[in-house]
Amino acid sequence: MPKPKELDRYLKRRGYSWLYYRRVPTRLARLDSRFPVIEQALGTRDLVVARKARDLLASADDDLWASMMLGENVERSRGRYAAALKRVKAMGFGYVPVEELSRTASWDDISSRFEAILPVSTPREIEQALLGAVSKPTHRFDDALRIFMEGPGKMSLANKSPNQLRIWKNIPTRAIRRFAEVVGDKPLADITRDDAVRFYRYWLARIVPEDDAEPLNPSGGNREIGELRKLYREYFSFEHNDNERLNPFLGLSFAEDGNVRRPSFPVDWIESRFLRAGKLSGLNPEARGVLLAMIETGCRPSEICNLTPSAIVLDHEVPHIAVRPRRAGDRKNSDVKQYGPHEVKSTASIRAVPLVGISLQVFKAFPAGFPRYMDKTGTASQTINSFLGENGLLPTQEHTLYGLRHSFEDRMKVAKIDYEVRMDIFGHTVSRPKYGSGGGLAWQRGLLANMALAFDEGII
Repeated sequence: MPKPKELDRYLKRRGYSWLYYRRVPTRLARLDSRFPVIEQALGTRDLVVARKARDLLASADDDLWASMMLGENVERSRGRYAAALKRVKAMGFGYVPVEELSRTASWDDISSRFEAILPVSTPREIEQALLGAVSKPTHRFDDALRIFMEGPGKMSLANKSPNQLRIWKNIPTRAIRRFAEVVGDKPLADITRDDAVRFYRYWLARIVPEDDAEPLNPSGGNREIGELRKLYREYFSFEHNDNERLNPFLGLSFAEDGNVRRPSFPVDWIESRFLRAGKLSGLNPEARGVLLAMIETGCRPSEICNLTPSAIVLDHEVPHIAVRPRRAGDRKNSDVKQYGPHEVKSTASIRAVPLVGISLQVFKAFPAGFPRYMDKTGTASQTINSFLGENGLLPTQEHTLYGLRHSFEDRMKVAKIDYEVRMDIFGHTVSRPKYGSGGGLAWQRGLLANMALAFDEGII
């Protein structure tokens, strides 16, 4: 029996699909235009089908290269290779119902499909799929969402906390429900471009209303159309190996104003309202701690709320907090066992933030973090924003807790902290390879200490 490595030689994964991946012999560099490496998509996620396709191409390449080295009839070998490639492509054809094949398929298409299943070893399910004998898919968007969560999306979703998963699922669920209301709960295979455009026009009428109705934000329409587009694509690709199917939602989107930005709090407002005794006394201690912790760290509310005791490092030369994910597969991480998985916004968000000023005092008072708001960022934000609004502690109606993060960024600019250091502390991506440690925690602490704001004792 061949070893696993030999069984899958010349095969390489790209995403969920397989490639025929093989190096062209160096001595044939001038004769084979594919030098140095052949990368041929096999159009299948099925390893069994990929191995059969690989065998066809490998055999054809062996013949082609032998004829090149021996000076035999190369054109004839190229013809055999072209025939093998045609058969491989037939193996990767998406499902087309037999009625549609008989009505629209060309003779080359039909003959290629028959050629692909000639070997007696061809699995019956492949024969049925290529000849359109499989029943037409009846799955709807609800089924597509379930299939995505149990299939291609399972690995990434496993790292979300229960609340993150709930919030993530809300968007596609809302899009599916709205599509059913506007167009109907149709099988995915029956959804047409007209259906997708109808849903687009539904959103367009609300983004640019003709009456006095309040216009909706284009981002809402883009999110819902985007979710349906993704579910449609992933369903047919994953469930039916149909990567070529035209997506009816393709190209439907609305222009967004990229300049929309939540306003930051003026420094004098932070100093006079948030850092003076008595102003926040009516807010529960943990919510007050979350707000104050943001002032000198610039962290997102979700990053503060989901800190575990081990991520609050006070017994270090440079006291700091560690913003990091809790991945479901990390079985050695005791935090995962105790608090469950949790995702951070991006790779750039993984960082250590030095503690200075009021933020350092907050974590000395709350060395175990804020258990009341663990995986409940929405509750924390709502509690704080409501309190600030009811007590006249917001400069305008547009201001929210998140504005403290923007204030922190503005203050770093005024303090003339280098752009890349700001991005590193702030948890944003820098558009070039990252080198070094961003100056180190001690140096970063010095920069932040120089811009730290004074605060009254006892406000925590």
